[in-house]
Order: sequence, then structure tokens, then C-alpha cells
Amino acid sequence: MQQRQQLLLLLCVCCAALVLGEVLPLEPDFENLQGILPRAATRSDKLQLFQSIWGVLRSDFVDDTDKAKLLYTQLGNFRRDEQPCLSGPTGRSVCELQQEVRRHLKMLMSQRLANLLNAEENIQSYGMYIAASIEPALVRDILVNAVEDVYFHRPLDKLVRQLEQLYTDRDEVSFKMMIEAELALYWRYQTMHDSNEVFLFNVARVANRIVTHHMYASVDASLQKRMAALQESLPSVLRLLFDPQGFCLLSGSDREYLYTTITDDWNYGLNGRQVFTWRQQNYTDSAGLIRAFLQEPNADAEAATPVFTLRGEYFKWYLYVDPAEGNRVGALRSGSPSSSTSFWTIGYLDNVLIFRQRDLTMCVAEQHDEERRRVKMLPGQLHTPPSEACQWQPVHCAAH
Repeated sequence: MQQRQQLLLLLCVCCAALVLGEVLPLEPDFENLQGILPRAATRSDKLQLFQSIWGVLRSDFVDDTDKAKLLYTQLGNFRRDEQPCLSGPTGRSVCELQQEVRRHLKMLMSQRLANLLNAEENIQSYGMYIAASIEPALVRDILVNAVEDVYFHRPLDKLVRQLEQLYTDRDEVSFKMMIEAELALYWRYQTMHDSNEVFLFNVARVANRIVTHHMYASVDASLQKRMAALQESLPSVLRLLFDPQGFCLLSGSDREYLYTTITDDWNYGLNGRQVFTWRQQNYTDSAGLIRAFLQEPNADAEAATPVFTLRGEYFKWYLYVDPAEGNRVGALRSGSPSSSTSFWTIGYLDNVLIFRQRDLTMCVAEQHDEERRRVKMLPGQLHTPPSEACQWQPVHCAAH
């Protein structure tokens, strides 16, 4: 075994000297092995050297990712600088050898990543190891392979969150890698024709996080195009929920439109306005335009249900619940949510949304007058699905 190790180190040193024009650092016992072969070696000699290295690696270092990466990189440099793939039999042999090493490297890295995912271990540092040392096309291959390996072994909604760990704060390379991983998972789901509403909700959440991130502008156009295709294929209810242009809501029971009053007929000392539904079916206007803002979870709340704030865009006031008024929904004048009554969990079912706070669900309630109904938080609607009065369909707001 010691002889084989010395042979591999010797071959790598010679290969580095021949192909890269520089000497790689050696372990102390082997410092005298550099520069053994003459620099005038032919391309065929160098190819034979690469093949010998590959034979030793497969025999004695089959699980050594670092050595496989080194050989793969050296082969790539050799192809680039000395021997193009399509130039004679040596070129074809170099190309075939590099592809063989590539397949082996992809297997090693994707298997390691899949093992970390299955064991629910953090994948951030290993993701950085992958992304920092090989080209993007191979990174993408590794991610696709790892996703396919774990697809039937992990809860899909949890797998979405695990892949988010690939992003290291303020690191552009890892940000792009995280996008590639989420794309690989989503299109695998589509290929399998599966049906999982919790998974789709989490995909929409991650997609919103990606496209609103300050680094997204630096992502290349082809990756942005693929991300846009993912968003376009999501159910319309989820696209609208996360649409930065906002949405209007129609009640499921009678398709009446939820809106914030624009007069001062009812307020809390000028600090709030009433929220009603309007009896005219399918009617919407700018007074009902809402944006949903996903709140970043605490570091120790990985598996927590996503929490949102809902802002009426006409006044830029946040929807909230007033316990003093029978848990009526209103719009609060404050520029930011002031209490837990402004934070919502949102469920998704078919083409409707369900808005909750603790054990209360937002529903159409009793009539306020001939044209309007009140909107309240009601208990006893935690079953799935709740009554139609507690279901809300997001739609595009009409321009009036």
C-alpha cells in the first residue's frame, strides 16, 4: 500500500509539473520526487501518465474525492492548453478519460450530499466545498443526482428547507447553488406527477425569497429564466400570494370583495380603519389591494409554519385583529406591525387561502348594512377545509 501511495503522489506531482507548469505541495516524505519526468514528454506520454494515475486512484483511493478532483482539474487544463478533444486519437482518449473521472467525481459528491440530507445534517459547508472547486455544470449534475437519490426518502416540504442551507450569507456562488438545488427538486417533483400542497407552498415561499433577494440581480439571465419558469408553473393561488404587485381577495362563500374603508366613518382615534366585504360579486378596486410579507423565522424555528404580515397597499397599513371589537379585522395605521395580532399563518388548499391567528380563522361574518359584511376571526374552523365563508380566493385587482 505504501508503494501505491508513493506512486500516486509521484504521478500527481509529475502531472502537475507537466500540465500546470507548477509543483503542488507534497508531504515531507516525498519532497524529492518532483520533476522526475522530462518536460519534453509527448502528449501521448502525458495521456499515459493520466491513465496510470486514474488506475491507481480506482484501485486504492476510490473514495478519495480530493484526488479525483485534482485529476479532473488537471485533465481539464491539459485539454484546454495542449490537447483538444477532437484532435486525433489522443484527444478523443483524453476526453473519454475526463468524462470517466467526471462520472466518478459526480457519484462521490452527490452520494456524500445525499447522505448528509438523509441524516438531517447541515449541508452548508459541504455545499461550499462542492461549489468552490468545480465548474457550474458539474455542480448542477451533482445536485440533480443527489435530489434523485433522496427524493423518496425525505419529506418533500422538509427537503425544500434543507436545500436552503446551501446558501451562505453574502456568498454569491452558494446563492446560485441553492437556486440550482431548489430547481432540481421542483422539476423532479413535476416529472413524478406528485401532488403535495405543503411542498408547493414551501417552493413558492423559497422562490419568493430568491427573486426578492438583493443578489438575484447578479444571477445570470439563463438561471433567472429557469426560475421564472418555475414560478409560472406554480398554482395561480400561490403565484398571487407571493406576487410583489399584490392581490385582492374574494370570499369563498359568495365571492364578495374584501377591502379597507377609505373614509373616516369608523376608526380607532385615526389609527385604524374597518375592513369589510362588498356585496357586489367579483368587484375589486385598489382599496382591496394587499401584499403578503413573509417574516424571516428565528434561527431555532426551522420547521415552524411560515408567518406573514398583510399590508393594505392603499394606505400602507397592516391588517390586524382587534379583540376589543369581537376579533374584527381592521387596518392599523402604524407603519409596521405592532403586536402578534398583525402576524398571520396562511394555509393553501386547491385555489383558496386560509388566514389564521392561533385557533382563530378569518371569515366573512354578519352583515354590517345592506352593502357590506363584517370580517372577523372565528373559532372552530381548524378543520380542513373550513367553511366557505373562511376561504379566500386571491385574484388580480381590477383597475378602477
